[in-house]
Amino acid sequence: MLRNILKPVRIVANLVGMMLFVQVILGGSATILGFPVIYHLIFGVLSFAVLIVATVLAAREYGSKSTLFRVGIASIVDFVVQGVLGLGALSLGSDTLVVVHLTNGFLLAVFVTYLISFADSADKASTALHPQPSTVSPGAIRALSQSQ
Repeated sequence: MLRNILKPVRIVANLVGMMLFVQVILGGSATILGFPVIYHLIFGVLSFAVLIVATVLAAREYGSKSTLFRVGIASIVDFVVQGVLGLGALSLGSDTLVVVHLTNGFLLAVFVTYLISFADSADKASTALHPQPSTVSPGAIRALSQSQ
């Protein structure tokens, strides 16, 4: 019963969203407040790994033709582009690349929002198609209805 409520795809997709939010905070802190950028880089690698796990889980649960899997793949591709832009901005010290990196970060946030949305929708649809049996015994239901 609990497995249908807390499907791994849904949990990991939501985790990716939270991690991306933290990633933005770490990047902003490195840029504006002068925090070490290494935290942004390390957390970015961890976020990327969790995104890959979410995409693999989506493929296993819903198939490689599912919208959820396709959004996961698009997110992975954009995350790679994001990493290249970020490393380019860091190594070249280019303000233009920083702006493009930030703009692409917005696009990545849109992809991950869709990933979360599709994971939640797929989970709810799966639960609706496969409802869980009642945990109350038929005798208890009869006794309850007779007492009223």
